[in-house]
Amino acid sequence: MKKKLIFFLFWGMSYGAFAQNGSADKEPNYGMKMGIGLHSFHGAELKNPTPTMGYVAGLYIHDNLSKGKIHFQAGLDIRFRGSNFDNANTGDTAVNTAYTKIGLVTLDMPFAILYSLQPSKKEKAPFLTAGFVVGYIMRSTVYIGPDKIPLNRSVYTQTWDNLPLKPIEMQASIGFQQKFADVGIQINLTYGLSNLNNNFRIENISPITGTGKSIGTWGLEGAIIF
Repeated sequence: MKKKLIFFLFWGMSYGAFAQNGSADKEPNYGMKMGIGLHSFHGAELKNPTPTMGYVAGLYIHDNLSKGKIHFQAGLDIRFRGSNFDNANTGDTAVNTAYTKIGLVTLDMPFAILYSLQPSKKEKAPFLTAGFVVGYIMRSTVYIGPDKIPLNRSVYTQTWDNLPLKPIEMQASIGFQQKFADVGIQINLTYGLSNLNNNFRIENISPITGTGKSIGTWGLEGAIIF
């Protein structure tokens, strides 16, 4: 996985440098982003989800934005997300066994079409974006109780097994993006199209799991782009 990440970063930077054709005053076709957002789950398997704060850092590349209305953009992000769960305060669960958070660390590849709302502004135009995100769940952990203690706290960290979730996820994405001088903004709303339930069942937590119902994710994220 590390080799693939290094390859993609090298390829992205090389592509951007080539696309500039050696012109120092031309807007780069690649950049970085850092942001925060709200993330949670949807579906009937996991009970009482509420949003949690997430973080993202990544790279992106796109074609020349100085001509035309429609453009293409791709990227590679590392994302910390998941969901809180309002289970510890419900009367039908034992407080110390109620799952109250699931944390995910994902490697995501977003692909988007950019539609320029003001083509005359070229690279500085506001863009509407629509596309999809392919994600790989590298790490997943469940936390229990009001203090959000890892369920596997008694096991050495490096031996923790991931949760019974499918590792590959597909999300739809819509958003807005605009570059100003040296920085810009990017806002995205994502909604998981994949059912991540991979015989999801965890013993000794409540509410009970293993009903076979769907598990999906969603997120609303804002980022600064460079």
